[in-house]
Amino acid sequence: MREACLGRFDHVGVAVADLELAVETYVRSLGAVAEAETFEDPMQQVRIRFLNLGGMRIELLQPDTERSPLHNLLKRGIGIYHVCHEVDDLDAELERLKAEGVKVVSPPKPAVAFGNRRVAFTMCQGLMVELLEAEGSTR
Repeated sequence: MREACLGRFDHVGVAVADLELAVETYVRSLGAVAEAETFEDPMQQVRIRFLNLGGMRIELLQPDTERSPLHNLLKRGIGIYHVCHEVDDLDAELERLKAEGVKVVSPPKPAVAFGNRRVAFTMCQGLMVELLEAEGSTR
């Protein structure tokens, strides 16, 4: 069997109904440290805030429109819903994963929280994996 590695682990994505309350709770109760300001991403239909919790980066995401796919996750009680890996060549990695039978659920698009680097979402045996284009990536 061929070995493959997605690249550097970046963060865990957690859907929340109230971003400010979630940040306050993670900071006060768990000792998390907020990284930066809140990002508004109309293309992804979310508001985002990153935290650091004991060396693990957490991306808290709140739906910002009624059309946001996060509403369905929250209705089903799903919080942690994706892991993210940074990849050197997003397009090549997506092609490799598709050849392995991994489903692309959201094609590449710019993400405000990552300086408009592209992200794509895949589903692999029940695990949602976000692929983040590495800084300086050539396409």
